[in-house]
This record gives sequence, structure tokens and C-alpha cells, in this order.
Amino acid sequence: MRHASDGRRFRSAAMEWSDGHKRDWILVQLRAVVRRAYRETSFYRASLDAAGFDPAADFTFADFARLPVLEREAVQAAGRGLLSRTSVAETLRRDATGGSTGTPTEIWLGPEELGWRESGVTHFMERIGVPAGSRTAYLWGHHLDPVASDGFRERLYSFIENLRWFECLRLSPPQLRLNHAELQRWRPRCLVAYASALGALADVVQDEANPPRYPVQCFVTGAEKLMPRHRELIERVYNRPVHERYGSRDVGLMAFQVVGARGADFEVDWANIFIEPETSERDSPILVTKLHADGMPMLRYRVGDVARFPSDSRPGHPALRLDEILGRAADRVWLADGGWVDGITFPHLFKDQPVREFQVLQRLDLSVEVRLVRAGGFTAKNQQQILETIQANLPGLPVQLEFMDIIPRTAANKLRPVMSERRP
Repeated sequence: MRHASDGRRFRSAAMEWSDGHKRDWILVQLRAVVRRAYRETSFYRASLDAAGFDPAADFTFADFARLPVLEREAVQAAGRGLLSRTSVAETLRRDATGGSTGTPTEIWLGPEELGWRESGVTHFMERIGVPAGSRTAYLWGHHLDPVASDGFRERLYSFIENLRWFECLRLSPPQLRLNHAELQRWRPRCLVAYASALGALADVVQDEANPPRYPVQCFVTGAEKLMPRHRELIERVYNRPVHERYGSRDVGLMAFQVVGARGADFEVDWANIFIEPETSERDSPILVTKLHADGMPMLRYRVGDVARFPSDSRPGHPALRLDEILGRAADRVWLADGGWVDGITFPHLFKDQPVREFQVLQRLDLSVEVRLVRAGGFTAKNQQQILETIQANLPGLPVQLEFMDIIPRTAANKLRPVMSERRP
């Protein structure tokens, strides 16, 4: 609680800082973080020594870019070597990724990191008009987070925080209509939801006789990439702004779309997270350094996602904004000549077709299966148009369409629109 209070006060005080002032503060904090990691963990003592990096020096951002990238596999292999020797075991909280990229990665969080994480969410929610205690509904949850628990502790917490949870693991049109009816009665100020689940809800609500009276303020989506078709549908049906937030289980909140509109950039939670591009390309894998990781330091950690960075971004230097979150680094379809088509291409190919959801799945032999959940009005002509469009964008690859009622989710209940069994 003390660290959360520190985080809230700091972010409020730094609201008017210039970008230069922010970067100066980040560099001072970054030096302290690197020195602490070297001093308190066997992993980083060995890693920095091997790189010939002197953490005691007043290094620059360009110097920092020389440090090796931290892979998920290295985190899994390091075990206790990444834990701070000064942390008290009883104060650490274990967490893990949802496993959507393979083996779950185990993370240990100390009080400082937990407090700064929590205060980051509170800070951005307040800025979009949803202060703590606001009536908030969550269309959320999966088997790793059984939020449907009816225990006294869970019910008391939700009552105090003014929250209500709506399960999104097992969805169907009848269940979505029940959720809609309850949300109509409760009228939350904000609805926080898995992006695809909210899209499915809007798809059902658009056919209802009475217009929706919720949320009073806005939507916040997360856990998955918000597809353009879903954003357009939600905004049309509800006439409320949709704010996309970007984060992960192993890092927490990283960036937030404060202006709820398509094309708006994402503000990085720079007070807690140092984000940089791995390469000098605008579309680059994201590297993260935690600035308050008292339990398990992580320097230049590859989270597995790709973002579109501002044009002046460079490896080792902090990005304060992101132009777009593009998705998983592996979300691409490989061509026979070794080239590929980026996953961000496919939502645009389907945007004018009567399709509720889609998934492009590439097998090891490069063949492509396009899974479709059809919307009303889907005809043989739409089927032929989709097949011809996909074939034109994936020259030389065998393509087949498969129609489904529900597209399977990952272990973390996320919709992966583009998946390939082929790896670079």
C-alpha cells in the first residue's frame, strides 16, 4: 500500500514534466536498477560481467543497449538465480504467464513492484474518468483466474471496490444476452473486457430492440489485440469511447490509450516500465526493463510482442509513446520463398465481409487454414471473395476455408487471429 501511494503521488506530480525531464529521471532510475540487479542476483552478476558492462559507471542509454536481451527461456532456466538475495520470501508473490506462447513463465513480484503496478492502473483509469470505487464491470476471466468464486473474501472485495465480474470463458448468444440484460440493470460506469468478448457482446446487442444504457463513461479492452472491426462495431452500437490498454501477466500494465479512438497512440507507463525497440525499424519487438522490480529484476526482457514505435526511437533509449500495438512477434504467415505476411494484414482483408471472427492457421507444411465464424448475410459470393483475397495475398500457398461456430481460444482464453506452426 505504501508503494502504491508513492506511485500515485509520483505520477500525479510528473504529469506536466517535459519528455526531456522524464528521460533524465528514467536514466537515473535505470542506473539504480542495473546496479541493484548486479549486486543482488547471481544471474545479472554473471551476465553483466560476461558482457564487460560496468554497472558502477554512469552509463548512457546507448551503453545500456549493449546488454544482452533477456529471453523467456533464460528466465525459466535461471530459476532462483534471478531472485533478489535481499527479498524476504514471505513478501514475494508468485505469478506466471498464461502460457499462450508455450510454457508458462514463472515470475516473482515484491511489494514495490506490486504497488507501482497497481498505482499505474489506477492512474490511467482516473485520467479517463473512472476513479477508484467507480461502478466497474469486468467481462473477463479464464481457468487460471477463477473470478466466478462465490467465497466471502471475493464477494467482500468486489463489494468494497464496486466491481462485478461476468465470465467470458464460456460464451454463447444466450449467455451474452443474459449479460446484456444484467448490465442494462446495473449500468456500470466502465466495462473492462477481453477485446474479442466485447466484440461478441456488441454483435448480439446490435440486434436488441432497446439501445444499451451502459457503460456510462467508456470501455477498456485488454488481454488481446482490439481488431478494427470490433472497435468500429462497439463504437457504433454503444456510442462510447473504447480505450485499449496493453500489458501482460509477467510485466503488468505497459501502455494505455488515453484518447479512446482508432489511431490514437499509447502512453507508456514510463514511471514503472522502460520500453525500447529491439531494432531500429519502426515495427520492432518490444523490450522491457522493470524500474521497480524488488523481487525479480528483468533487464531488456523480450515480451514477445511487436509495436509500431515513433520514428525517432532507438534500441536502448526509452519510448514514452507507442503508435500501435501490432501483436505477437510470431503472428505472421510464412511464404515459400522465405518471406512472410505480417499478421496485422489480415484484419483489413476481412473488415468488409460478414464475418464475426476469423483465425488464420498455418501448418508446418506452409498450408493455410482460414477458420471463419459467419455473420448474418454471409453468401457463397462472400466465401469466394474471401478465398480469392487470401490466395492473392499468400501466393503459392494451399488455402482452405473452414466454417466454425466457435474459434478455439488459447490456454489463457485469448483469441489468436493469426497463428503459424512454422518458426523463423
